[in-house]
Amino acid sequence: MVALTAVSSWAADGTASKAAAEKEPPPVSAPAAPHSRDNEILGLREQIARAPDDAVLYVRLGYLLLDADAPAEAKTAFDEALKRNQHSHAAMTGEGILLARAGNLREAEQVLKTALLRNPNPVRTHYELGRVYEASGDLDKALAEYKEGIAKFRQGRK
Repeated sequence: MVALTAVSSWAADGTASKAAAEKEPPPVSAPAAPHSRDNEILGLREQIARAPDDAVLYVRLGYLLLDADAPAEAKTAFDEALKRNQHSHAAMTGEGILLARAGNLREAEQVLKTALLRNPNPVRTHYELGRVYEASGDLDKALAEYKEGIAKFRQGRK
């Protein structure tokens, strides 16, 4: 956590201090506020209202909702994306993440493997499948998926 401190350029008598008159303090930059994610979610919802058939918007919303710890809403967004594009590997990866978080590791594994069949390049899908294998206790498979994800990342894939 970053602590922010206020610097006053005013003296106790209400006049500007000499130092402040010579030089203003540098602006303070704070980490992105949680409200920025909320604003992005609202913006995506507005975009979806204007373009309700755009599966990519639902996928982006789903991942933001995952990060916001709103799994039920994230699932709805991923389901909507899959209704519009049943081959969306990104939406399937999101569904796999949700299943893994809920403890449904076998089902998560199957969904993530299917996502990789549809697009073998996504680094995130390899990483999430590795996490599923690790949670299942299969460290050899986990390591193989992590290595595959790293290899894809080094190739410039996302």
